[in-house]
Amino acid sequence: MSKVECQCCRKRMVPKVITSAPIYISGVPLGGGDPESSVCPFCLSPKWMLTERQTLAAGRANAEFYGIMVLALVNIVAFVRLGELGGGIVLAVTVAAFFLRSRIISALQQRLRH
Repeated sequence: MSKVECQCCRKRMVPKVITSAPIYISGVPLGGGDPESSVCPFCLSPKWMLTERQTLAAGRANAEFYGIMVLALVNIVAFVRLGELGGGIVLAVTVAAFFLRSRIISALQQRLRH
C-alpha cells in the first residue's frame, strides 16, 4: 500500500483502518470486522485526508451552528420567561445579530488587536 501525507501532522503514513466491534456470545465473536473509518497512526486523527483549508472551514461551520443553537435557546427562554412582547424584542435583536454577524466579528477582532 502506498503512503500518503497526513494533513494534520504532515507525516507520511499508511492509514490505520478502524473496524466495527463484534458481538460476543458465550465468548464467541459474532460479526464485526467491517471497516468503519481510518486514522493516522501517528496523531490518531480521523481527519488525515482533509486539507488545512477544509478543516478550518469545518471548524467555522461548527462554530456557526453552535452559535445559531445558542440564539435559538435564548429565544425560547425569552419567550417563556418574558412573554410575547419581551420574546419578540429578543427575537428581533437575535435576527439582527445573525444578519450582522460578519460585521460584529470583524469589529470584535479589531478591538482585540488594539
